[in-house]
Amino acid sequence: MPQFIRAAGYKIYFWSNESGEPIHFHATKGNPDKNDTKIWVLQNGSLKIAHNKGRIPEKDLSRIFSAMQFYHLEFVDFWKSYFGEVQFYKD
Repeated sequence: MPQFIRAAGYKIYFWSNESGEPIHFHATKGNPDKNDTKIWVLQNGSLKIAHNKGRIPEKDLSRIFSAMQFYHLEFVDFWKSYFGEVQFYKD
């Protein structure tokens, strides 16, 4: 489980077995869990919630989005260095 950063008190990470999926991250305050909030990273640097099973409040989601939009390129590089390729989510 590679962890990228902490934002608004949440761990930003992805699972190491997700190479077949479009680039995304999960956010959690506690230990990583299959029900953590999942957010797609779009090619233009914007983000889209896949689901909020972790029930992160809107205020915290906004802070997470701000941080991840700031670090968008670094996160794409982090994902690519781990999986060797990047596919983006398409609406």
